[in-house]
Amino acid sequence: MENFPVINLKNINGEERKTILEQIQDACQNWGFFELVNHGIPLELLDAVERLTKEHYRKCMEKRFKEAVESKGLEAEVKDMDWESTFFLRQHL
Repeated sequence: MENFPVINLKNINGEERKTILEQIQDACQNWGFFELVNHGIPLELLDAVERLTKEHYRKCMEKRFKEAVESKGLEAEVKDMDWESTFFLRQHL
């Protein structure tokens, strides 16, 4: 099986810009996703965005669940439900 695209942005503002943009285009067209490395975004910010996104998603799912239960005239209590399963891999090169 082929590995999914990993695109290095280290030289995005240099001579490799055209090649890197072609890699991004290819990944979008042929894979639909890719990993960016050397993008310069601090890991702390990425962690904060991930945490806030998961919290928002959890709250939205709980609200939808409660609304669906109420609309059917049922009673249910939401406790420690796993609203999503995710696989998150961060590789430091």
